[in-house]
Amino acid sequence: MMIPLPKYRKYFASTISNTASQSTLTKWRGRPMSSKDTPTFETLMVKMCVSNGLPFSFVENEETQAVFKFIAPGLKLPNRKKLGGKLLLKTSENLQENILKIAQSDEIGLTAVIDGWTNVKQENIWGVVLITSKGQPLIWDAQETSSERSRTEDVMRHIEQLMNKAQNEKKVNIKAFVSDSAGEYAAAR
Repeated sequence: MMIPLPKYRKYFASTISNTASQSTLTKWRGRPMSSKDTPTFETLMVKMCVSNGLPFSFVENEETQAVFKFIAPGLKLPNRKKLGGKLLLKTSENLQENILKIAQSDEIGLTAVIDGWTNVKQENIWGVVLITSKGQPLIWDAQETSSERSRTEDVMRHIEQLMNKAQNEKKVNIKAFVSDSAGEYAAAR
């Protein structure tokens, strides 16, 4: 069924493949974006960049702009500073709120998976991932611990702080801990 779209641009393209069958894009049109769509679009742009490991400067690339201009001629891309600034912060806050809701709603309880590692700047990082009773991983926390020696007492203190904050402040029920077999983690168990 063809819908007449007199005020919108129509794009026609065909895809030919000798090796695989692909659906052909024959009729396509962009829809106008309302002001209510802008926050959703900007959030999707942040998520796309982060999940694909793209730098925020990606939006300032000439080819990127050409693709978006082709798809939606009236669309204005956010600049890299906006993406990496307030949009990233807002998206991160929303993600953290969703993670907290999921963790709080797990009636059976969560498993905390803890590990330490060194990042590319040679900083020691202590990280926590919570696993729900249904197996869903939730990135919970990461702390820079370079000023500490990797001792059993430090690990135990971090675990106690994690438990107190999770149970008392966040109302999250942690039932078990899993760690690697490094000496300070094994001794802390």
